[in-house]
Amino acid sequence: MRALILAAGLGTRFKGQKPKVLYPILGKPMVWYVLRVLKEVETEGTAMVVGHGAEEVKNIIGNQILYFYQSNPKGGTGDAVLSAVDFWRDYDGYLFVLNGDSPLVSSQTLKSMLRFSKLVEEYEGSKLSGLILTCELPDPTGYGRVLKDQRGRVVGIVEEKDAGPEEKTIREVNAGVYLFYCPHLLETLFMVNPSQITGEVYLTEVFRLMYEKGYDVRTFVAEDPTEVLGVNTRWDLAVAENVIRLRLLQEWALKGNTIHQPESVWIEPDVVFEGEVEVYPDVMLRGKTKIGRGVIIGKGGVVENSTIEEGAIVEPYSVIRNSHIKQGAVVGPFAHVRDGAVIGEGSHVGNFVEVKKSNIGKDVKAKHLAYIGDAELADRVNVGAGVVFANFDGKRKYKSSVGEGAFIGSNSLIVAPIKLGAYSYIAGGSVITKDVEDGGLAITRPKLKIIKGKGKEKLLDG
Repeated sequence: MRALILAAGLGTRFKGQKPKVLYPILGKPMVWYVLRVLKEVETEGTAMVVGHGAEEVKNIIGNQILYFYQSNPKGGTGDAVLSAVDFWRDYDGYLFVLNGDSPLVSSQTLKSMLRFSKLVEEYEGSKLSGLILTCELPDPTGYGRVLKDQRGRVVGIVEEKDAGPEEKTIREVNAGVYLFYCPHLLETLFMVNPSQITGEVYLTEVFRLMYEKGYDVRTFVAEDPTEVLGVNTRWDLAVAENVIRLRLLQEWALKGNTIHQPESVWIEPDVVFEGEVEVYPDVMLRGKTKIGRGVIIGKGGVVENSTIEEGAIVEPYSVIRNSHIKQGAVVGPFAHVRDGAVIGEGSHVGNFVEVKKSNIGKDVKAKHLAYIGDAELADRVNVGAGVVFANFDGKRKYKSSVGEGAFIGSNSLIVAPIKLGAYSYIAGGSVITKDVEDGGLAITRPKLKIIKGKGKEKLLDG
């Protein structure tokens, strides 16, 4: 079996500049979901018909598939399939034809369609010429209706605008996913005449021609009605994204993870859970993120392209990007960890603490209002409230190193490049500009001066 994706449409109703199939759903181009499904089906080859923005599509999708160019963007679906005729002309097998803006079709449905075609061939001794994915809708308005004869064979497909009163009562609609036997498709597609009204070559016309030739075309009804939903407008995009988002959440919940208030949770398709993860409302998990067993992600947390190891806790409203949180660590609330930072086992990066491009050792405590940038902190370091690692002189970034067990008192300024030795002690309120040896005490405070009565005098003057 081979597969052909039609992705050359202009998408005029989208009112956008780039190709419609590249608009994102949960951080992935819309057509990515179609490609993923086909990988799960394991085709012998996949090709895509491109048109408007062809180079942009190729750059994003890459060389994993073949590309064919449709020179006439208004040529219609039949012309698009003909544009890729060299891909399937000599193939004595089945060809899936799908639209690139149909991200809701499941791999299970495509596999079931293939199994059905093989069963027909096995038990009836002949190949199906075509198999159409359909769905029965309570209100089929706007969809093409599937016409059948008394035996249940497909006679043709009539679009909404062309359907008569009786045809509009038909509830079985065309989902736009087809399985063709290539020799019969080749025979009939070249016989389709362009529409006298639009000039388009409609792929669906082949079903009428196949019926006239006595070929067997049948339908396969999708179990989930959402699979027939295409994406023609920005609102359709929002609906499709919500369906896919809920599918992913359901999948992770059924695998043994707890999702609180799923209508508010955003999890992208490359995210991986290792089990017993608990996710609270308003959480966003993005990119290639790996969440270890037993991790808790608090309300409003954002994690992107990061690894969070077993038993770690992300307290509410914390942001973690491109970083690694090790086993049992606690981040937040209201913390920001970014740019390759590593938070060691059992460490706690707390309220309004930012860690940037730093390696934090084991059992480090930085619980309040601190900035740690471009630093190496060994195990069991204590970082007091209001501590700042000054790593930038206006032109270059500099590194700091803090030895095991060091204590940095509140409101201290550590001016890089600098090294604080193991078990060194930085007194609160100090500005440290020189290295401190192991076990050393550093203090830079001006002498405190108290003048009796002057405070009251200042207040009265004010």
